[in-house]
This record gives sequence, C-alpha cells and structure tokens, in this order.
Amino acid sequence: MCNSVSFIQVGDVSLIQARRLELIVLFYIVPLIFFWVRHTVAFFVIPVLIISSTICLFYLLHDLTFDRLVFVRLEKLKSHLIFIAIPFLLFGTALTVLTVQYMPELFISFPRRKPLFWGMVMCLYPLLAALPQELIFRVFFFQRYKDLFASSQSLIFFNGISFGLFHLFYANWYAPVLTFFGGWLFAYRFNVTRSLPVVALEHALWGNLLFTIGLGWYFYSGSIVTLY
Repeated sequence: MCNSVSFIQVGDVSLIQARRLELIVLFYIVPLIFFWVRHTVAFFVIPVLIISSTICLFYLLHDLTFDRLVFVRLEKLKSHLIFIAIPFLLFGTALTVLTVQYMPELFISFPRRKPLFWGMVMCLYPLLAALPQELIFRVFFFQRYKDLFASSQSLIFFNGISFGLFHLFYANWYAPVLTFFGGWLFAYRFNVTRSLPVVALEHALWGNLLFTIGLGWYFYSGSIVTLY
C-alpha cells in the first residue's frame, strides 16, 4: 500500500512538473519565438488566433472538471458594470489625453481616414480578437494551470505577464506594457466573475477605444518593423 501511495505521489509530482513546463513553453517561450518570426507571420495573426482558440475550446469541452456555464454566465454582469465602467472612463480618458498631447498625428486618424474600415473593426474586433483571446488567456489558462499557482493573486499576475509577452510580437513597447495591465485587469475580472462574456466585453471596450483614439496602430500587424 505504501508503494501505491508513493507511486501516486510521484505521478502527481511528475504531472505538475510536465504541466508547468507546458505553461512555460506555450505562454512564455512561444511569444518570444513569435517575436523573432514576426515579419513572416504578421498577416496571419487572426487565423492563428482563431485556430488556437478552437484547440483550447476543444480541450475545455472534453475536460470533465470544466464548468461550461463560463461560456454563458451573465448574472454578475449587472453588478460589475460599474467596476468595468469606472477604470474604463478614468484610464481611457487619460490615454486619450496623452494621445492628443504626445501623438496628435495618430489621434482618431483611423476613423477619420478610413471610416468604413474603422466601423468594420469596431464590429469584428470583439468577435475575432477579444473573444478568442479571452478564451485562450483567461478561460483556458485558468482551467489548465490554476493548480500551479499558490494564490489567485499570483495566477492573475503571471497571466498578465504572459498576455503582455504575446504582444512583444508588435515590436514596440506600447503594446506589451498596455497589455500587461490589460491582462491583469481582465484576469482579475474573470477570476471574480467566471464569465467569458463579461471579460470579453471589457476587453472589446478597451480594444475598440485604442483603435479609435489612435493607439491601435501599435496593435496593427502592418506596423511591425525591426525593433529599435
């Protein structure tokens, strides 16, 4: 019996180590690889995102411990609207003011120059970018790796780091810095709501704001240049 217990414990440790290695590779090393090959894959971001989120969805649907209500849970939306709105209004206003002051050439240049394309992005970004990213970085990440972290605070923190690292791909410092804080915010929101619709909505608000005020240029594949 002691041997059986020891075998289970060793197996559990090995499983945890394997999952920890998987996390490091997928969410910390792969972003660095993407950065180095960014010029090759720059215009395949959305297809890669959709394929990756589909794989994550397949995994989640076959995980018997996964709470599928995460996909439709809305009961906490009303109580969290104020907590979504306050940082959005405060920090969104601050980002807008800073853009006007320090990057006037970018301010609302997208809706002014390409209003139809901008309108299309406003409609499609929530579905083709925000939703798949939240499925991967929040729903899948939390379900697959939550047991590797000692606390929800450390889970949220490292989730934010991984989200920021993936945006190194755009070869500017604005994208990873903004998405680190965004990732932290979205991870916190998901942790307290366990709702994909709620966190995807918040992500979509911020993404649409950035593309509207001009900072979306730093999240645009066509802007990728050699890092300076």
